[in-house]
This record gives sequence, structure tokens and C-alpha cells, in this order.
Amino acid sequence: MMKRFFHSFPFQREGVAVAVAAIAIAMVGGSLFAQEGVGAPERIDLSNFPGEIVDKVVVPIPAEIFAVLGKLDEPNWTGAISIPESTGDTTERAILALTFGSLVGEGFIAVQAKSGEEIQKIGREVLSVSESLGLANAVRPHSLAIIEAAGSRDWERVREELDSTQQTVRMTMEKLRDDELSELVSLGGWLRGTNVVTTLIREAFREDKAELLNQPGLITYFREMLGSMKGPSKSSPQIRTILTGLARMEAIITDKGGISEEDIKELSEISLSMLEEYYFVTKSPEGKTGN
Repeated sequence: MMKRFFHSFPFQREGVAVAVAAIAIAMVGGSLFAQEGVGAPERIDLSNFPGEIVDKVVVPIPAEIFAVLGKLDEPNWTGAISIPESTGDTTERAILALTFGSLVGEGFIAVQAKSGEEIQKIGREVLSVSESLGLANAVRPHSLAIIEAAGSRDWERVREELDSTQQTVRMTMEKLRDDELSELVSLGGWLRGTNVVTTLIREAFREDKAELLNQPGLITYFREMLGSMKGPSKSSPQIRTILTGLARMEAIITDKGGISEEDIKELSEISLSMLEEYYFVTKSPEGKTGN
């Protein structure tokens, strides 16, 4: 069961280095530097981000990470939005859970871009995937609220409803003892958020921005979670590819620290390759799903 922790939670817990990537897991409104007169820091203080605990790993709130990134420069949030043409027709629940998490992550990016049209589209896609998961009744009120709030440009309400959507799905899965699927929702959001952050950092590399990806503890956690999965999903090609990708990322991001511009490029490419397994899936000329 996840527990939510808000401001001033330390970024070390029982020796586990924690994530600081843009992970679409627990969005609440607000900005780390929203107070008037507070400018961008010389270096990012990683010790005071709010977040959630998954096992012993703190998962920061993406709004805060995005706020810091936005203070360091002016990211092209609109260009970062990339909604899949189709979420596919798979019935495999593990893939649907990953897709759901990534769609919610996409919603957070669209909020940063203040793109009402894209948020409304994401709200409809979220509802579609929730129907495939058998959770439409729980998600529908949130999806409709997201679409309505986006139409009136009420960005804070959109954030709240995105957060509520994900929390509703996670809690429902946990009540049904689908803990693996609940964690896959988190992983899907993390992958989408990480890919966006690496892409934006590549556009204007700085060491302090690269520190936002210093997250060996969370990568290890997700890799071990996938490795301990049970059932047929564990042997699916998509899950095997994601496991390999996480291992490659783990080799780049270590407790020794120091993330270079070349590392950022590689992390961006690895995260994209994992997303292409289930999120940015293309259609072949014959109509078959492929990469």
C-alpha cells in the first residue's frame, strides 16, 4: 500500500536513494518556487520535494519537478505532448495498466502546456483504457471532470482530477489484490515522465537539470518489481523489453552520481524504446501492431 508524504520529506530513507524524475503519480497543485520574488536556484535542492512512498522509495510529485525545470529555463511543454494515435486493442491487463499510467503522465505534461484541447483528448483516452480494465464506473466521474475543467481552463482542477483518477485506479486495484497492476500504473507514468524530462534536458543541457534524473533507487525498485511478477504477463515481449531497458538505465545512473550530456541522450533513447513497446505503438501497412 502506498502512503502519501507531502513537503519536506527527506530524499534518503533507510539508505535508499530516491527518484527525482517527473513521475505522474501524485499530482497536487502548487509550485516549489511560486512565492513572489523567488527566482531559480543556482542548484536544485533535492531535499524538500513532496512525494509518495512506494515500499521504501520516495516518488516525488511531478508538478514540483516540472516547476523547478521551468525555473531553470523555458521548456517547450507544448512540443513535449505526444498523445498516441491509438492506445491499441490489447486485452492484456499489464499493458493496459502501463498505458493508463502513461496517459495520466501525458495529462500532467498537457497541464504544463495549458493545452485544453489535448487535455480533453487525454481525458477521453483515460476513460477508454479504464473501460478495458473494467474500471470505467470508478474513472468516469474524474474523466468527465477533467474534460469540463480543461474546457474552462481551470488547470488546478485538472491537476486535482488527474491525481484523483490515478489514486482511484490504484486503490481499486489494491482492493482487488491487483498490486502488480497498481505498480505498473506507477511505472507507466514514470516512463512517460522520464522520457519527457530527458528530452527537455537534451535541448539545453545543464548539470543541475541532469540531477533531476539521479534516481538509482527507484529504477532498482521498478526492475525488481517486474522481475518478481507472476503469471503470463511476466514473459510477454513488452515486459521483457522494459526489464532490459531498466537494467540499461540502472547501469548509467548509479549512487556515484554525475550524469553527463551523453548519459542524458542515452537515457532519452532507452526510455523512448520502452514506451514504444506499449504506448507509442505503430501500425504496419498490413494493419498489424508493431514498432
